[in-house]
Amino acid sequence: MRRTPRLLLAAACVLAAGTACGSDKDDPVTAPTFSTVVSPTAAPVESASPSPARTSARPSPAAPSWPSPADCVSYNPNNLTVQYEAGIHQVMDGSKIVARLHGGPGENIGDQGLALAQRYKRHCFIGRGNGREDANAYVFDYWRDSSGKRTTIAGEDDACSSYDRGNLQVNDMGGGQGWRVKDDDNVLHVFDDESDARDGRLVLAKYGRICRLGNPPDDDQDYVTYGK
Repeated sequence: MRRTPRLLLAAACVLAAGTACGSDKDDPVTAPTFSTVVSPTAAPVESASPSPARTSARPSPAAPSWPSPADCVSYNPNNLTVQYEAGIHQVMDGSKIVARLHGGPGENIGDQGLALAQRYKRHCFIGRGNGREDANAYVFDYWRDSSGKRTTIAGEDDACSSYDRGNLQVNDMGGGQGWRVKDDDNVLHVFDDESDARDGRLVLAKYGRICRLGNPPDDDQDYVTYGK
């Protein structure tokens, strides 16, 4: 099975206005070094809700549009800087870590992560805190709340690949290896459990391309993702 790496920034990074997140979790220990950016150049397609039928019965609650409760880091896109140390590029809002990407000191990965983060106001995660030995491999990240900035990410075309959002499947890999979301044989991401995988599918279904920034060492999947 091909295992996909993660961005500094996703899993998937998703760009769009949405409901408020739950408590921010910006502890560096729990902020993975990756970026799976599922971040669109335009707002994701939102399905129009049909007009409610006239009925005296209480309507069923609407299906969630985004994972809830959300695990997000909120930040000021006008206050971002990049720091580098020991193979890690960190995008910072003051002392708050917004995103972390793995790469060498001479690479432009930090600038890529900065440009991505400047497009949004929240960096969100699915699966942080899972108890697996290779925990980062099971964390998916995405981006929300457009800042209105149209920054350029160098090499973005090479960082993205397409998938059929109408053909997304969630299945158990068996043997305790976790769950995955895939488009036929194209595995987009692996998750710790079914709940995380279904949340990941909810995000991925809003886009048609997944982009990844950063150079994960071996199978650590330390990268940032976003959708387009």
